[in-house]
Amino acid sequence: MIPYIKKFAVDKSWRIRYLVADKLMDITKEIGEDVAREHLSSYYIQFLEDTESEVRTAAIRRLSDFGKILDAETLIKSVIPLLKKL
Repeated sequence: MIPYIKKFAVDKSWRIRYLVADKLMDITKEIGEDVAREHLSSYYIQFLEDTESEVRTAAIRRLSDFGKILDAETLIKSVIPLLKKL
């Protein structure tokens, strides 16, 4: 399942990326928090930097939930600086 999620997370269509960002917590529940932390953290960060505002908005809406599974270092070094830009 992970290869398909990764494929859709970097899809050329912003609507597909939006759906992945929007359903990130549903995906996390299905694959488990440890797997999500390992495989989806970098894609979550990419969603926060996406060129489409809809994708960024979907990622921000999931911050309170997805942020709970991220480690402190990732939050401090990667997520918080992006939030300051937004």
